[in-house]
Amino acid sequence: MSVNDNTLVAVSGYAGDAHQIENNLPGYLHHNCQVLVLSPEDAPITSMSHSSVVCRSAGLKGWIGSHTLERQRKFLEILLSFPQEHFLFNDADSVCLSSVIPRYLYDFPDVIWSNQVTDTNPAPSRLPKIAMQPPYFLSRRSIQGMLNCAFNLPVSYYGEPQAPEGWVLPFPTECIDHWMLQAACGSGFQSANFINGASFETTSAAGRQGMIDQVGIFGKVMIHQVKTKEILSELLIAHERYCAQNPRRHE
Repeated sequence: MSVNDNTLVAVSGYAGDAHQIENNLPGYLHHNCQVLVLSPEDAPITSMSHSSVVCRSAGLKGWIGSHTLERQRKFLEILLSFPQEHFLFNDADSVCLSSVIPRYLYDFPDVIWSNQVTDTNPAPSRLPKIAMQPPYFLSRRSIQGMLNCAFNLPVSYYGEPQAPEGWVLPFPTECIDHWMLQAACGSGFQSANFINGASFETTSAAGRQGMIDQVGIFGKVMIHQVKTKEILSELLIAHERYCAQNPRRHE
């Protein structure tokens, strides 16, 4: 049996992301697991080029706002409608470069794993100052725990959710990355940063090379962002190079 057995690989996007999911599709199919594409009802993705991919829709499109948080909750509910026990949950620009999903994730299956990055908003918060970015590795039990508290999330930022003066980014409570943190904190399960994950932009030349180095030198595989076919190809080559040089450490 493969270590990936009993795992559903899910990808969240909207109709405008369909090309990006297609570009990254080799990085989802190479796990030899069932692949599910989740999208909003008002911008659905109804099919992919590979006939084995299943598509489901719920909620409304958008990057931030309460309706996007509700969509994420509905997506988690859809995950539980499938029979698998483990869930590798990507955004359209995240991917696990290793065809074998890292063993440590299965060794601690009820930990809510993600790429944890620093939340730079200076407003005070009762929760850890992190954002939980994709991909996510979840168990059936941890998802149920997150859903159990979804309508009574732990309070994070004090007072009304408004950004500090001069702040140009969305306030964290408007963002899925922060909703995932709140749901994880209320779930009753531990959350943790991927041991071999990296999450930052790859649009600039510096960001692109930085990610290639993270993969090729340090062996990172749980990656966000991967927005083009070219970047995915470069990262897979870097991953293969790392595996060849470190045959017992790449998982």
